[in-house]
Amino acid sequence: MKKLRVFFACVTSRLARLALRLLGRGGTALPGKAALRVYPGLMRELGCGVETVIITGTNGKTTTAGMLRHMLDKAGTPYFSNRSGANLTSGITAEFIENANLLGKPKKPLAVIECDEGNFPAVAAALQPRAVIVTNLFRDQLDRYGEVTHTRDLIASGIQKAPGAALCLNADCSLTASLGWDVPNETVYFGLENISGGAVPSVSDAPHCLRCGARYAYRRYTFAHLGDWYCPACGAQRPAPDMAVESVEALPGGGSAVTMKTPEGTVSFDLALPALYNVCNAAAALTAARTMGWDMDICRAALADFGAVFGRMEQLTVGETSVRIVLVKNPAGCDRALEFLASQSGNILPIFCLNDNAADGTDVSWIWDADYENLFAARKYEAIGVYGVRAQDMRLRLKYAGADDASITVYDTADDLAAAVQKAGKPVVLLPNYTSMLTVRDKLSALAGGGRFWE
Repeated sequence: MKKLRVFFACVTSRLARLALRLLGRGGTALPGKAALRVYPGLMRELGCGVETVIITGTNGKTTTAGMLRHMLDKAGTPYFSNRSGANLTSGITAEFIENANLLGKPKKPLAVIECDEGNFPAVAAALQPRAVIVTNLFRDQLDRYGEVTHTRDLIASGIQKAPGAALCLNADCSLTASLGWDVPNETVYFGLENISGGAVPSVSDAPHCLRCGARYAYRRYTFAHLGDWYCPACGAQRPAPDMAVESVEALPGGGSAVTMKTPEGTVSFDLALPALYNVCNAAAALTAARTMGWDMDICRAALADFGAVFGRMEQLTVGETSVRIVLVKNPAGCDRALEFLASQSGNILPIFCLNDNAADGTDVSWIWDADYENLFAARKYEAIGVYGVRAQDMRLRLKYAGADDASITVYDTADDLAAAVQKAGKPVVLLPNYTSMLTVRDKLSALAGGGRFWE
């Protein structure tokens, strides 16, 4: 009976996908939803015989998954993955259907799956992954997830349903590291060792100890609530990372030269992407790769030419204009993007894009927790652009942060923004949230000449 239900569910999904293509529409969610209506237990059946790595957490999921895929591509290892970013249960199910024949037998035995935090419990229970990466946990989409401790508890419940999964956890994030407490799972930690990111943050997403409720103290901060944390009251503290980044040096062109201590010894590698948070993503990817038993020489070498994925430090050339797209969707990630923007030399046009659609989180009050003040204290801009459903909210936030209101242009449409980019005469850094990125990226990609250009 199960095989029959699998067959009809797979056929239903394929017919739905074909219909979408004939209508000229993309999308992976609908085929997965249709299949799950036929057989709600389909993902568990299709996951049998597939060794799966799941990547979840607030920031860095897409980039870390992309790094793992690039490592496997370099090694010539067959795998499949939800490359489209469809990271809910329906989208992940659709990818497993595409990897299976009509009777549910997998075509490839390895999967790299990016998973939404809220959907992680169901996905982990169904797939019984070999490894789980949790990148970090920050406040994000409060209207959907609630407070960040609730998100942490969702992931913890998923881990309880997958006791055989090796956990690859960020030691620097107290919320993430706590997921390794009192569980039977193999647990491996990654983190930054003796690397400080600057001043103590004014707002913390995780100020209090999860064991006793006392306020955490820090020996050093990396960024946001990440760093060498400990509880003076009960003694809970950051675990020593098994995979510890010991030094990071900037490379010409925006990448990093990284030294990392591993259980096998100290190694070095180059990372093509800029920014310290991408070093964290690389550490997460290497930790999972080691846990899975992949060739570490190939994995480290792959990071040297790994390009940005889908708006995460992605680069485009539009006419004669250099464009960098840096997705921002919560205060912690926004602050890292603002630090990157402030570090860029020369005359630059920053454009801030803000929507409040369901996929973004309808509450945009988070922009008042991001440190735009620090950006405008560091430098001024001749011109600034804002765009999106909540463009005026963004304009007001920038004005209160210290931007000259006369320098701010509101672009009413994506066409207006694209026209401004084409004639900017200077590099553009675009900082959009999720759905505004989709709109603007499609418009700019249609005009782009392609290639990597950021100097």
